[in-house]
Amino acid sequence: MAVADFSNDDGSPDHSIRNAADPQALLDAIQAGRLLVAVVAQADEIDAHGADKSSHMSVVSMVSADGRRGLLAFSGLDSLQVWDATARPVPVSGSTAAQAALDDGCEAMVIDVAGPRRQVVVESDLLALAGVDPLAHAQLLTQQAMDQVFGTAHVVVHRVADRLRVVVQTADPQTADPQTADPEALYAALEANPRLLSLVPQGVEIVVGGSRD
Repeated sequence: MAVADFSNDDGSPDHSIRNAADPQALLDAIQAGRLLVAVVAQADEIDAHGADKSSHMSVVSMVSADGRRGLLAFSGLDSLQVWDATARPVPVSGSTAAQAALDDGCEAMVIDVAGPRRQVVVESDLLALAGVDPLAHAQLLTQQAMDQVFGTAHVVVHRVADRLRVVVQTADPQTADPQTADPEALYAALEANPRLLSLVPQGVEIVVGGSRD
């Protein structure tokens, strides 16, 4: 597949994206078109006077009231400058923007957040745009969530056909941590992450006392 060349991009609006009539038309336009990703300087170290001693450039995301994160992208330079005139615009293909959102841990991509027409691409559509297997993505996210709750040595997430299997390790039943062997604790951890469950329509199976294989 040829790599898109945006070296001569002048920042003009991509009207196919901006004026998409419905979600499918938006996805088709993004797949065929170009987005501008906002890149800003992030301070790594502050000196005694409050000035940046060192910094790096990073893409920008926003957090909604319910805690979901969305990568900010723009259909044109005009809409980016309305949001932040100091942000650096980086032209990328739709698939690259979608992958950047997933790499940044986002659940969505928000296009033209300050107008003229705000649009949102949800996580399942980001996966399709980026060409990422939804179940593999869900497996990675579920493993990360389980590691945070139970530790990296106790829970392993397997892919089984069209669903996930969460296996709790109990190498020695006499000494195993009761919490790690409690299916109710696993249920609670999964229910606290509706994002994970929405990515696995066929469900998540919980096995207590299984092996890592």
